[in-house]
Amino acid sequence: MGKDKKKCEEKNENKPDQLQETTELLQRTQANFENFRKQTEKRMEEIRDMTSRGVILQILPVLDNFELALKSTDQKGDFVSGVELIYAQLFTVLENNDIKIIETEDRMFDPHYHEALMKVESDLPENTIIEELQKGYLLHDKVVRHARVKISAGKKE
Repeated sequence: MGKDKKKCEEKNENKPDQLQETTELLQRTQANFENFRKQTEKRMEEIRDMTSRGVILQILPVLDNFELALKSTDQKGDFVSGVELIYAQLFTVLENNDIKIIETEDRMFDPHYHEALMKVESDLPENTIIEELQKGYLLHDKVVRHARVKISAGKKE
């Protein structure tokens, strides 16, 4: 019986070590799972953003055409009012999905947000935006489409 007692004592001495190892393993596993969950959530958000971006890029030309149609008409009847309401509704849908227009009025040219299509002489300081040729849009504060603009080349000397 002396040998059995000795084996039991050795097993009992090893139990705290085994318990600590198992506890550490469980903590590492839990931390790994938490990291995996966070990475998965981030990937899902990136996929949603990419999908949204694709749909928005398809809608923007329609929005541009609405603007052109409204600018080119000199009538103010019920039909034009209806088209204006549809345009406003479409724009509201975009705003509700965190789409914002890139501001160009009274701004300096910024290549991160603007695309310069023309540079003309003017009384304004160089690189000041003179005219917006096509609206630019942000999705979650990231550029979806750059604003196309005409900028100042400064005064002719």
